[in-house]
Amino acid sequence: MNLFTRVAILFYVTIILFLGCFAILYVFNVVSYKDIVDLLYITYLDANLRVAVGCIAAGLLFINFILYRQLDVNAHKEKVIAFDNPSGRVSVALVALEDLIRRTISRFPEVKESKVDIRALKRALSVKIRLVLCSEVNIPELTSIVQETAKRKIQDIIGLDESLNISVYISKILGDVVKDKKSGKKEDSEERPGVQVPFQGYRA
Repeated sequence: MNLFTRVAILFYVTIILFLGCFAILYVFNVVSYKDIVDLLYITYLDANLRVAVGCIAAGLLFINFILYRQLDVNAHKEKVIAFDNPSGRVSVALVALEDLIRRTISRFPEVKESKVDIRALKRALSVKIRLVLCSEVNIPELTSIVQETAKRKIQDIIGLDESLNISVYISKILGDVVKDKKSGKKEDSEERPGVQVPFQGYRA
């Protein structure tokens, strides 16, 4: 967050605080409706006050525009992790790493769905993996394998020695669905009788 953003946020907080205090005073009848009308009337009659109010309004619009542009640029800025090679600087999009880890984890037969979120911290990578399991498995064993697989894949692809914080969250276990699928396959195999070919005798 740069200096301009901090000043703009402080400015907006000050205005909101002022309006909030003014509203509280109005609710408790400390400031009446007549006082507000008189203030607006005085401002309307005084040319200097009108110019001051106009400058403040223009400044608010300008600050709002600049702040919106900056926040919009930061929101659409692609998140990458960068490192230096002997031939130059290399940048890898975190979205590419997330997709790679997701496809790697999805190969496990116990995993029905997976979602990966990677964030680059100052001296580490934070990896959050959300899983939906399609069978009842040993969760400590499976999550340990998933964490080790994700860690090894990231280190092999990027070649970084930075610390990795990999957390796994199991959101759902679809044990019944798997059983239904297995039973459905079994019923299908039972309902489909083998094709009987009539015996036509031996051939020389």
